[in-house]
Amino acid sequence: MMRLPSTQADAPSVPVTTIGGYLGAGKTTLLNDVLAGDHGLRIAVLVNDFGAISIDEKLIASRDGDVVTLANGCACCAVAGDLAEAMHKFSRLEPRPDLILVEASGVAHPARIADMATCPGLVSRGALVMVDAETIEARARDKFVGRLVRDQIARSDLVVVNKIDLVSEERLASVRAWIGRAAPDARVLTTAHGRVSPEILLDAADGPDRPQAFCEEVESAASQFDSHCWTTRRSVDLDLLRKTMEAMPPEVLRAKGVIAQARGEAGGAIVHLVGARLSIQPAAAGQRFDETQIVVIAIAGALDPAALDAAFNRCAEIQA
Repeated sequence: MMRLPSTQADAPSVPVTTIGGYLGAGKTTLLNDVLAGDHGLRIAVLVNDFGAISIDEKLIASRDGDVVTLANGCACCAVAGDLAEAMHKFSRLEPRPDLILVEASGVAHPARIADMATCPGLVSRGALVMVDAETIEARARDKFVGRLVRDQIARSDLVVVNKIDLVSEERLASVRAWIGRAAPDARVLTTAHGRVSPEILLDAADGPDRPQAFCEEVESAASQFDSHCWTTRRSVDLDLLRKTMEAMPPEVLRAKGVIAQARGEAGGAIVHLVGARLSIQPAAAGQRFDETQIVVIAIAGALDPAALDAAFNRCAEIQA
């Protein structure tokens, strides 16, 4: 179990890298891969998103309140309150982390969050923004979310183009050229399945002297979106669930969740909907969930919670 030391006045500052990017870009996949890795680094992850990060129970060594400690020395915490305060708390953990990663909400400005790492004991390593190679250009043109997507990228220090396995070489070249115009000062990295070396995360930017993010007042990004969570402890018919989610209206931008019990399956399942792309995959061996939870995120005003619940309930097995 981790504890707070009496003093760390002479200890070096802990680097903080902010992981941002629009909904469905692959931020949580990246963090899960880092947490499970055998890299020899003590990495602390703060999650500040619509959905919680899912950690394989086999990796968990202990729990202390909201903090989950892993067998490899890493730690993860879902932030429900003040993010800056949570960063400062993690900077004082013993043993001290080698790196703090902050997962920003998909509708947040990651550069702003990166600038929170200015208190004693912390040093900002910049904002890494993940983009989906398959959808990023369309997202940037969208009349509802385009400005947000463009701002996230323009103020990034490192752009990670994810899901390159889903696009052609010509398409990837087009995306890279577009990013070069949108963020001419950012470095660009391409990957698939959210895989990024921890060494890159340690120094996402050129160093602590990165320029401050923009400060002009803009409409809160969160006000542009609504979210709704459906839960059940009943068994779920995955075929019906797939049809239900494939029929979601275009205003639904993202959905993700876990299935505790799937009819006809030995274990649970993981659900991801990004735009029109739907994935329902079996949970990892040994991974179990207490209940089914699916979070749906849509353009503000487009969600009908009662209709969503009714549609999902039809996918759940009726109990005798």
